[in-house]
Amino acid sequence: MAQLTKSLRKGWTIGALTAWALGGCTWFGPPPEPTLNADQVLSTAAAIAEQTRNAATPTFTLAPASPRATVPLETGTPTPTGTPTSAVVTADYNANVRSGPGENYPVIDVFLQGETAAAVGKYDDPVGGRWWSIHRLAQGLDGWVWGGAATFSGDDASVPFLVPPATPTKTPVP
Repeated sequence: MAQLTKSLRKGWTIGALTAWALGGCTWFGPPPEPTLNADQVLSTAAAIAEQTRNAATPTFTLAPASPRATVPLETGTPTPTGTPTSAVVTADYNANVRSGPGENYPVIDVFLQGETAAAVGKYDDPVGGRWWSIHRLAQGLDGWVWGGAATFSGDDASVPFLVPPATPTKTPVP
């Protein structure tokens, strides 16, 4: 019997709290504000719109600018420049920077599209074509970039041919 009484009390309490919550919780508070109908909402909106249309628009007057003395700038005649003598390589797309001139050398960095580097050496591989030894002007590691992945500009004769480093040997995996 005691078990049944506990269950009934518990059920009544949950039911009462649910009814109170769903009923708007107004047992101890002020009564809820009445809901506006569609005509009341439209008339309020029309009144606000009318007040907005009739509101005064502020006008601003700009103060006249104070006169300033202008000083003529000295401009010299530009001196013509010739073809740049420094050799530069620009990446045509994201390309690998390798430790030597060939695909058998490990990749050590990436030469990003549009990035430039100084061409400090070159090597003509009979199979792979021209490779440029680059010195990074910004950030990144110096290394070798395949000529097909970059555009060269400058004086090709000023870039020396280099002897490539020793080809890396593969270490057998146990």
